[in-house]
Amino acid sequence: MAICQSYTGEWFPALSASVIRICCLVTLILCSPTSTADELEGLSVTAVDGEYSLRVAVVLNAPVDYVYKVITDYKNAYLINPAITAVEILPSGRNKVVRVRNLSEQCIGPICFHVVWTGDIVETSDRDIKVTTIPELSDFVSGSAIWRVRAQGEHTRVLYESRLKPAFFVPPVIGGIIIKRHIKDETLDTFRRIESQAMTMLDLDKKQQAEDLKKLSKEGPVLLPLSVALGSMVADPSAVH
Repeated sequence: MAICQSYTGEWFPALSASVIRICCLVTLILCSPTSTADELEGLSVTAVDGEYSLRVAVVLNAPVDYVYKVITDYKNAYLINPAITAVEILPSGRNKVVRVRNLSEQCIGPICFHVVWTGDIVETSDRDIKVTTIPELSDFVSGSAIWRVRAQGEHTRVLYESRLKPAFFVPPVIGGIIIKRHIKDETLDTFRRIESQAMTMLDLDKKQQAEDLKKLSKEGPVLLPLSVALGSMVADPSAVH
């Protein structure tokens, strides 16, 4: 039977939450392979006064519309981060603000711990996504993030910047090194999954379009309205001779 932390922060049996978290992260780092996205331009993680800042720039081998759809599919966030076990869309009380609550779980052998994150998300017209952590509903003291999703030819360039301060204790020096390494590995894996999901959606759309064209061809030629037919003749003078 796994040993899990309850939502109130109590342990059954009673164990030190911070020690368990650090031990789990150590094991994750030693056992997890490093993933890479299509083209990684830069990735950095820094820690100052217990707050972790992440900056990553990557070019994904997928069209921008599909990448954006994957990132903003909040209900299915587990597809790009398998540690997420539950997602709730909560009322934000504000127009054009999406409030999301994620519960994630990490398990190493018989030891598991839960992390709750809740935040408000705002999407802009130029494909920026702004995220603000709500501390009173999360296991974090503070946090914010921004996604900048841009087309780069047939590919997509994503710039992601975030800062997050855990509410739980992290031992200095060694604890910080462990968490920074974990953040890097998890970030790379997430972007790999975003790219994969975007390409899967693209392939499904292409198959659907092919099936639609095949269906139309079986139904025979399509009769155009008279106005459309006359318009094409005017556009091509040779068609009237």
